[in-house]
Amino acid sequence: MPILRRLAAAVALTGLCLSASAQTPPQSNRSALIVGVSTYASPDVPALRGVSFDVGSARQIATAMGIPDSRITVLRDAEATKPNILAALDRLATTVGEGGRVFVYFSGHGTRWFDPQVNGCKEGLLAYDQGTITNEEIAQRTRRVSETADKVMMFFDACHSDGVSVSRNRTRSLGSADPVTLELTPKFFIKGASDNEVCSRPANVRTRSLLAEASRLGALSENFVQITSARADEVSFDDPNRGGLATQGVRDCLLGAARDLDASGAVSIREIEQCAQTFVEQRLAPFPSLQPHHITVTGNRNLVPAPSRPPLALAAAAPVAISPAPLPAPAAPKPPAPVAVGPAAAPVAAPAPPPAPAPVALAPATPPPAASPPPPPPPPAAPAAPADPGAAALATLREIEAQQNPRRKLEVTLSRSALRIGKDPLELRVKSSHDGHVYLVLIGSDRESFYVLFPNGLDRNNRIQADKPLNLPRPEWAITAKGPPGVNNLLVLVSDSPRDLSALTRGQAGALPTFSSALNTLNGRGALIDLFTGQGLTGGSEAFAARLLRIEEVR
Repeated sequence: MPILRRLAAAVALTGLCLSASAQTPPQSNRSALIVGVSTYASPDVPALRGVSFDVGSARQIATAMGIPDSRITVLRDAEATKPNILAALDRLATTVGEGGRVFVYFSGHGTRWFDPQVNGCKEGLLAYDQGTITNEEIAQRTRRVSETADKVMMFFDACHSDGVSVSRNRTRSLGSADPVTLELTPKFFIKGASDNEVCSRPANVRTRSLLAEASRLGALSENFVQITSARADEVSFDDPNRGGLATQGVRDCLLGAARDLDASGAVSIREIEQCAQTFVEQRLAPFPSLQPHHITVTGNRNLVPAPSRPPLALAAAAPVAISPAPLPAPAAPKPPAPVAVGPAAAPVAAPAPPPAPAPVALAPATPPPAASPPPPPPPPAAPAAPADPGAAALATLREIEAQQNPRRKLEVTLSRSALRIGKDPLELRVKSSHDGHVYLVLIGSDRESFYVLFPNGLDRNNRIQADKPLNLPRPEWAITAKGPPGVNNLLVLVSDSPRDLSALTRGQAGALPTFSSALNTLNGRGALIDLFTGQGLTGGSEAFAARLLRIEEVR
């Protein structure tokens, strides 16, 4: 395995692992808006009785994403008029924290109508008062959210066509194939006169996508995720006994049913999408007359919205010995200024969470009917096949890199991209567009070693100033290539806010925490991703920049 040389005596490195959780701890700069319309002002619009379940499911999703209950706004039925929904989006834009995360959810009917200005059909979400909310309006109202937040996730459980359904407004199935008699209602209502019937079919669609419209207004696709319950030419269904099929699938998969297919240690939106699609197809399999609809994700499909792993018992990692470097010891350097990113010798208590902000709800949430049972818990995810440690660790670093915010710029310059074994040290220069905190994570050339190189027990001052280069390593520690020949992968990350390394538990109490190692297990890889997606945050902006580099070791 590669040996890390440093100018100090030999020590034992302790492994890091995290007490896994099924949800991110609440973050004061995360917010959510949940809209559910089950009954409409007009009796002509079919009711969607499952929406009461959807609102509860959306709350579960928001909680798993680390959004405090006090920062969840819920609009139900008569509250969910077009003016109220747009006002809630405006309010969200004024309350979102810098570098935070935002979740917007809608469950109700989608609609389509003929617009003579475009000589074609337009699409939108149908509010309680039959007002329509278009992609353009949503993009306009969330423009400031996209500029301020680190990540925005929108989930619309509605559809824009009933042209492929068996009947116009309702499809009834036989109960013999299901323990509960199902009455699936398409989440679509055609708005306009009967001569606009052509808009119930997916033809001549002129509406831009929300992502395209938001991007036109300055949103970045890397910071944005949109989940829709069906394609434009498909029907999404409401189950009155359980809620929207798409919502059920996404909820269950995010809360633990999805598999970590690349063994990175976390579940991405891409993996949640695959899991939820399987759920929809299985639910509709007994009813061949109903064509399955396809859950669709646009934007950053590599986003990790929540830990999404069931709690696991973690064992302490075995210590890894390091040989002393046969180099003359320099004069004792001044101890670096400490920062609150990790313990010095023994674990320390994590800082107390900031006080919860005042509620931001625009109107009191209407609770689901008392008779509605809670959504069923998700089934446990099937265990993934053992993964190659090197490939899995690289997937972890790539998944962390995919969470970065492109509004943060990072330059990393290596003194050498190829290091001669036993001769060349690792040297790099880091320059950031923003003030922040630097983290270095290395996968060794043996494809098994996984080190958090910086900050470390010899140097915990990982602050960096905007546009001021930082040279690493500093004089009090050094890293020299020791083989075997191969490729090292180094993740350089600059976070707006410090990450609380005390969230990681040490393998041995009292051991000197120099370079943190032995992370290359499923739990350890997940702990590292969690550190940069919420669990290790000490408050403030979650945004970070990241670069993944290849460093060769040669003879």
